[in-house]
Amino acid sequence: MADWIDRARYMLSGLKVEIVGNPAEIRFPSGAKIRTGHLGDKDAYEQYQGHEYQRVLIEELTQIPDEERYLKLIASCRSTVDGIDARVMCTTNPLGVGHVWVKQRFVDPAEPMTKFKDPKTGRTRIFIPGTLKDNPTLMQKDPDYAKYLDGLPDDLRKAWRDGSWDILVGQYFDNFSKELHTYDPNEVKLNPQWPRFLSIDWGYTAPMAVYWHAVAPEDRVYTYREWYQTGVLDTDAAKQIAQITKEAEEKIEYAVGDPMSFPVEIPHFKYGRTVAMRRCDIWSEYGVPIVMGNNSRIAGWSRMREYMTPRDVGGYSKPLWQISKTCINLIRELGGAIRDEKRPEDVDSDCSDHALDSSRLFLFSLKPKFLDRDRSIDPSKIGTGAMTFEKMQQIASAQRRDAGLLEKKIY
Repeated sequence: MADWIDRARYMLSGLKVEIVGNPAEIRFPSGAKIRTGHLGDKDAYEQYQGHEYQRVLIEELTQIPDEERYLKLIASCRSTVDGIDARVMCTTNPLGVGHVWVKQRFVDPAEPMTKFKDPKTGRTRIFIPGTLKDNPTLMQKDPDYAKYLDGLPDDLRKAWRDGSWDILVGQYFDNFSKELHTYDPNEVKLNPQWPRFLSIDWGYTAPMAVYWHAVAPEDRVYTYREWYQTGVLDTDAAKQIAQITKEAEEKIEYAVGDPMSFPVEIPHFKYGRTVAMRRCDIWSEYGVPIVMGNNSRIAGWSRMREYMTPRDVGGYSKPLWQISKTCINLIRELGGAIRDEKRPEDVDSDCSDHALDSSRLFLFSLKPKFLDRDRSIDPSKIGTGAMTFEKMQQIASAQRRDAGLLEKKIY
């Protein structure tokens, strides 16, 4: 930011312009202003809410973790001034935590230098590529910079020197492939006799991610339906999920959810200790009984990798986990998840991971045959200490009984 302000001072020298404050604000004699700011935390994206900016310039766009925060930021870009239209301008390099959503929003919809009109908003956007060759001044002033880029590892060189968006360094699920792991629901018909399940990752401001799964013989899992929305209350979400399932004439064996959504004892200022009504109770009242999932992230990601590994079953090799092409958010998150720099065995939580969390909870609730049950460590105990997954389910059921709730079937 300091470098940008120094350049502004140089370019605007000789004009009656004031540069004040930190972050800086540039004030022009006409009354126009340029405000600068950082996006250091989640709250920073909401500090401009209610403002009006005719122009918004974002530097290094791929450092914004997800599209939701970007949309919050540009909501303030509007104009009530005649003759001045609202416009957002962004600069960035490929790679970064937001690489996938930026590519999907700007790079993929149309050819470079071609306007794309968003069918939902009616707004247009355009991707203008640029490489080192497009910056002759930099090459002239700093010829060694080209040599530096040439010496980078292949992926970084292709991204930073050549501007390739088909590179994702640090991808967590590097074994994920749309060709291997997705199927066309028009071509693959699921047997109605296969048991069906739900998985839920709760959210309100962040997306709530609900998935329907069918388990076929030989441990094959088909994730065949997606419900991914923000701003929906638990009561409304439970009604919608139950209605969708009922209309499909499906029988759900169980729904698995985050342990944080189950009843716990909490202090009460008057009555001592009592049982809190949590999300799982609300969903049970609306016909969606939920069992407590194992929320161990690293062990859960490992289980997902197991299901994503091709296995020879029935005479052909194919991953056990197949995802319908209609589950666009799950496919997006699988392809875009990157490693946490501090915990490389974990997914970076700044990435969009709601669909991943939902799927992880379900796959970790299963006991597939490909796991060796004779090992000294029972996989069902990974990440839960001495408490097994079955024990967690028993506790959750007892808590629901104590709260006077009746478990009802979805169908």
